[in-house]
Amino acid sequence: MKDDKKYNKGVELLKAEKFDEALHLFNELLKEFPQNADYWSERGVVYFHMQKKNEALADMNKALELQPSKSYRYSSRAYILGHFGQTKAAIADYQKAIELDPEDAIAHNNLGLLEEQLGYKEKAQSRYKKADELDQNRFGQSDRGIEGEAIDARNIQKEIDEEKAQKNLWSTLKSIGTKEGLSSFKKFVKSGFKEV
Repeated sequence: MKDDKKYNKGVELLKAEKFDEALHLFNELLKEFPQNADYWSERGVVYFHMQKKNEALADMNKALELQPSKSYRYSSRAYILGHFGQTKAAIADYQKAIELDPEDAIAHNNLGLLEEQLGYKEKAQSRYKKADELDQNRFGQSDRGIEGEAIDARNIQKEIDEEKAQKNLWSTLKSIGTKEGLSSFKKFVKSGFKEV
C-alpha cells in the first residue's frame, strides 16, 4: 500500500530543498506505511541532505532490509557511504548492486570513481568503459516488483543536481544582461575559462 500523491509531494519538496517539510511528509507516510521501502529510502535522502549521516544510513538500511534483492537499494546506500568517507563499505555495496544487476551503468561508474580514489586506476578505467558501453539512461532492468513488473528506479540526487545546474546557468545568463555581468563574463572568456 502507498500514497502516491503524498509521496510525489515529498519528492517535489526534496527537489526544492525544503528538507524540513519533506521530512515531515515522509514521517507521516512511514507512520501509515512502514513497510514501504521507497518511503524509507526517500527519507534517507532527505536526512542525507540535512547532513544527518546516522539517520540517513539507518533509513537506507531499513529500505534494504525490506527489499534485499533490489540493486538500487545497495547503490543508494553506497552513495551515502561514499559521501561520508566510508569508501570500502561503499565499494562493497556497489559490487553487490552490480552482482544483482550487471547492467547498472551508474553503479559501474560510481564504483569506478571510488576505486580511483583508492588508487586502483586500471580497475576504475575498466568500470568507466563498462558504464560507457551500457545505456546511460537505464538504471538497470533486473529490479522487479512483487507482481513482476519492471520498477523504474529514480536517481533523485541526479535530478537535484541537474536542476541546480539549470538554475546556475540561468543565473549566469541573467547576470550577463547587466553591465557588470557582461564585463565579468568577457574577462572569464579572455582568461581561457578560468576564474578571475
